[in-house]
Amino acid sequence: MGITAEYQSAFTSSFQEFFGNAKDIGWELYHLSSEPENDFPSWLTFTIRNPLGGRALVFRYQRLENKFYALLKVQVIPGEENWSLDQLFHKKGYTDLDADDILSSGGEWLFHSLARHYFGIIISFCPRILEPDYFLD
Repeated sequence: MGITAEYQSAFTSSFQEFFGNAKDIGWELYHLSSEPENDFPSWLTFTIRNPLGGRALVFRYQRLENKFYALLKVQVIPGEENWSLDQLFHKKGYTDLDADDILSSGGEWLFHSLARHYFGIIISFCPRILEPDYFLD
């Protein structure tokens, strides 16, 4: 299995384990990657978006730098703000671990470890992070 398929599979299966079927809860899942260089993409992303929420979670792996970024993207007028989930989780006291800790200890199941870490915190402490702030009648 290639790195792109492994990344997508890890985040998709972990999402389903923690949250269920995306279509049933009204969220959209996206997978993107860069054009391959030497048979490998330089970056991979997995995005979870609630079209009614104005927010999205974006998980990005930079292969060449071996860096991982977890972001909460919030739509504001006229653009969007990007908040680091690691910083948010540390500030709120949800965890002492961040992406660097997991990258250094993830081993063979690196992407599964990253996905389970972030989804575990979200489901335990902030499960409504993508829900809309209000509903229109």
